[in-house]
Amino acid sequence: MNRSYRPVLVCLFLFLAGAPVLMAQGGHFEISGHYGRWSLNILGDKAIDLIDDATSDELRSAIEDKIRETHSNLRATDFTQVIAFDSNGDDFGASIRWYPAGRRGSFSLGVAVEKTTFKVLPSATVTMGLEDTDTLATATFEGSATGTALIKATSLLLTFRWDILPTKVVHPYITFGGGISQSKALDDSSVAYTYSGLLSGAGIPEETVQGGETKTLRELRDEALGDDEEDDEGTSFPIPNFLPFIQLNLGLKVRLMKSLGLFVDAGVLDGFLVRGGLALRF
Repeated sequence: MNRSYRPVLVCLFLFLAGAPVLMAQGGHFEISGHYGRWSLNILGDKAIDLIDDATSDELRSAIEDKIRETHSNLRATDFTQVIAFDSNGDDFGASIRWYPAGRRGSFSLGVAVEKTTFKVLPSATVTMGLEDTDTLATATFEGSATGTALIKATSLLLTFRWDILPTKVVHPYITFGGGISQSKALDDSSVAYTYSGLLSGAGIPEETVQGGETKTLRELRDEALGDDEEDDEGTSFPIPNFLPFIQLNLGLKVRLMKSLGLFVDAGVLDGFLVRGGLALRF
């Protein structure tokens, strides 16, 4: 068993094992299922800036290295990229919550299992200036690049919720919490990019230069760590053995029947998430 799951699994076990006692003392449980749509597009220019900072050096090095395979004297002198950005994703989940004060209670504690697929899809127009170190003649690469960051994870979350005016047929609520994915998410998640463009100048015929690469998050982590858990500056690589998840959302619940409710909410789950579902209380 992945040790990173143990704290949340203990909470889930205690929930289930203690359910009869908790209900006898006046508490109530709620089981729910939900589906949601995820995006980072709400960040707008901030997302573009983050991607530009994260990819500029990597893409520049990849294109320059590819060009120098056949033109070893060429060196990059400048590099620009103009980013366009899109993202999308799905989230399926189920949870069990305990309301210690019963049906009229506001506070609840929950454990949720989430199955998420998140995609970040940047594209860019790219221009690189190069110079021949022997002749000082110049060349230019002009092209485009596309990328995909794919996160596929099953995670366990521990959440805290406050229902506002819980006795009303329609009432709002606020939820916050966090959790972790299974370690297999590092193998199922990946980062990929491709580029293609024309190289001209420096006394060379116009030619097409293209390439790309795909790596899992585990491969990126292992390459960055190498034989040491820290880099040259003594800082740890930011991808651990699992993926962290943070949740914070506002929602609205509608009581359809005494024990059946409909809910919709919006907020943060490592991005912007809008979701809806059904909840059964007993």
